[in-house]
Amino acid sequence: MQLSRSTQFTLEGKGVITLTPNDHVATGGEGSIYRKAGTVVKLYTDPKKMRKDGMSEKVRLLSQLDHPFIVTPKGIVLGSRDEPLGFYMNWVEGEPLSRIFTNDFRQREGFTDGNASQLVDGMRQVVLFAHDHDAIMVDANELNWLCILHGRRKSPEPRVIDVDSWAIGRWPAKVIMPSIRDYHTQGFTHASDWFSAAVVWFQIYTGIHPYKGGLDGYKPAELERRMKDSASVFTPGVRLNHAVRDFKCIPAKLRMWFEATFQHGERTIPPSPFDTTTIAPKAAVVSRMVSMVTGLLVYDRLYLASSKDPAVRIFPCGVVLLQSGRLYDLAAKRVIGTVKSPASEVVQADGYWLVADHDGSDFVFSCINSTSLQKQELMLMLKGHRLVRYENRLFLVTDQGLTELLLKHLGKPILTIGQTWGAMLNSTKWLDGVGVQQGLGATYLIAPFADKACAHVRVKELDGFTPVAAKAGNRFIAVMCVDASGEYRKFELSMSKDYSTYKLWQGGAESPELNLAILPKGVAAIIVEDTKLHLFVPSSSTLKKVEDKDITTAMILGNWGDTVVYLQGGNVWSVHMK
Repeated sequence: MQLSRSTQFTLEGKGVITLTPNDHVATGGEGSIYRKAGTVVKLYTDPKKMRKDGMSEKVRLLSQLDHPFIVTPKGIVLGSRDEPLGFYMNWVEGEPLSRIFTNDFRQREGFTDGNASQLVDGMRQVVLFAHDHDAIMVDANELNWLCILHGRRKSPEPRVIDVDSWAIGRWPAKVIMPSIRDYHTQGFTHASDWFSAAVVWFQIYTGIHPYKGGLDGYKPAELERRMKDSASVFTPGVRLNHAVRDFKCIPAKLRMWFEATFQHGERTIPPSPFDTTTIAPKAAVVSRMVSMVTGLLVYDRLYLASSKDPAVRIFPCGVVLLQSGRLYDLAAKRVIGTVKSPASEVVQADGYWLVADHDGSDFVFSCINSTSLQKQELMLMLKGHRLVRYENRLFLVTDQGLTELLLKHLGKPILTIGQTWGAMLNSTKWLDGVGVQQGLGATYLIAPFADKACAHVRVKELDGFTPVAAKAGNRFIAVMCVDASGEYRKFELSMSKDYSTYKLWQGGAESPELNLAILPKGVAAIIVEDTKLHLFVPSSSTLKKVEDKDITTAMILGNWGDTVVYLQGGNVWSVHMK
């Protein structure tokens, strides 16, 4: 059921709620999701089928699964005639699990191998709890998990959603994402749940699906065939890019369980990541891509990381965020200030750095004089939900949409409110310089461009896909999505000068990692695989492929103005042609 006007519903045990089309979050499968403050409502597309399937009874049964990591239904949603139309639950704000897979996220957030084990251990507890209460999770793919972060020094926690699709009591489950399906187990059982969990956990640790990587005799798109053949990453001869984290990051007993599960078809309850029982594990061997290409590029180190303060992020204005929260100016080679949040943003404005930070409860703004380093706090009487930066422009997401923030001088620096562009708040994912709005089945990109413009671009090719990452720059937008089968696909849009039209390229991807830098002068640098750097000019559709033995997917690309830079091992480097 999709709403076209303001409508009242009754939440069983809670009271009346009024939903509007602007409360829409997503539509898919058997229903539509709406959010009002801290409450989420799922309205089934076919209420008659809901009644026929006895979903009210199932929802009440699921509501008894009381676990802090499970987002269970709280009660039935009733229409004006007291007919059941869906159910409601609590809203949970968390990171999509696909982001946890990427090196970029790990670097920005300081997410460690130890954090990965904490998250996996929490997910293991959920599976055990479900099985102890006679439930089969069935389709617990990465889109049905969220990660709750509590700061750098506290344990991340999982949250599992889409619980109404679980098999429990007389209600079977029929749908599963193919990328987590156990082709060696008949039906959906405890064993198939553990296999599905293993696929997701392995990606949390390593960043790659356990049946991907180069392997002779298989094409890149033959995921299902490799799963049926048990031709996993533990198969001798599998070749992996440097972006794949070394298997030694996985605790030894769990690593052995992964190999037995993926390669040898064993189906057992996994050990905890914190099981320290003494074993003598076989060494984990990761075969990397090998190339004999000679060096064609010049690399200059811009920041040498100390052992305790590596660089974790580069802003296009030439400021680097260090793990400690310090801000380092690449040009002057000095620390200019500090921030509290890894999600902070820094832009340059008329002799100042404008710094947007979050103190744990609200956004805080300041400016730093680029000469004297004198810091001044700035006031902003505007309620916001998150920060968005496009190149050297700063925005705040508000209830009204995307609002630009400007630093002006009126005797002293003043933070002012610029133009606002409308957006459906609940239906829009704000990513790196672009918003992906998927309201009522249609996908739009909300894309700032030029100096003062922002476009709403209808991109029908993205309909039906789930966006997990995106990055935008001058006349170029890249979006990483996952399809219904669990395969990742990358979409690259070359925009016309006024962003009214675009040329599209799309293709498969090994992982959700989106590794590119988009320069203001209109050049995109992209690393797709080891030894290969692609230089693309959107305005002319010109593509140049550069091969160099030192290029690896472990480099996290960014830009400092029109210079391509990258993070590796906590150091900052620039790279250019000889």
